[in-house]
Amino acid sequence: MLNALQIEILKEIINIGVGKSAEVLNSMIQSHILLDVPEVKIVEYSEYDKFVHTFEDTDYSVITLPFNGELNGFSKLIMSSDHAAKLVDAFIGKSGASLDMDSLKIDILSEIGNVIINAVMGTLGNMLTINLDYIVPSYEKGVRNIIIPQEMLNNKSAILFAKTQFKIEEFEAEGNFAIFFRLESFKSLVEKIQEYFDKNIS
Repeated sequence: MLNALQIEILKEIINIGVGKSAEVLNSMIQSHILLDVPEVKIVEYSEYDKFVHTFEDTDYSVITLPFNGELNGFSKLIMSSDHAAKLVDAFIGKSGASLDMDSLKIDILSEIGNVIINAVMGTLGNMLTINLDYIVPSYEKGVRNIIIPQEMLNNKSAILFAKTQFKIEEFEAEGNFAIFFRLESFKSLVEKIQEYFDKNIS
């Protein structure tokens, strides 16, 4: 597991990545978008059931970006369908309450998720000198059971969970960013963070 200092380092890295994604998103829409990461925590395998039940909405929109290389797993942008519609609304300028998740809106949401996930994972890889390869992101809509990948349920893996807030002028949309590491990859992540600490902070 990570200690408090290592989690703070990880939170700072994620914040930098989210900040970079905000710059890209601001260039894509007319409204100013601000992204903030108020919470970062590690969820152990034994806490999976409790973790999933913290998601209280009935429908979710999830963008998944698998990655491999020195670390293996999945990164996900998780939003309630209502908040996802609000976020898409900022990009197409219509009332979020009237939106259906048709193919156009799914494409927009996938692109937003792709921007955020790539910025965060790219920053993680660059700052911790980790080589990562990405697979094409996918979109999925459903109940909270889709949040944790089945592979993660079958193996005792770890979740790096970051709650992300999207603030867009006239309304707020909240999302969650989670990285699901295969167990051995999580151990490698801990080692990489410690190396970063020894080189740059201690």
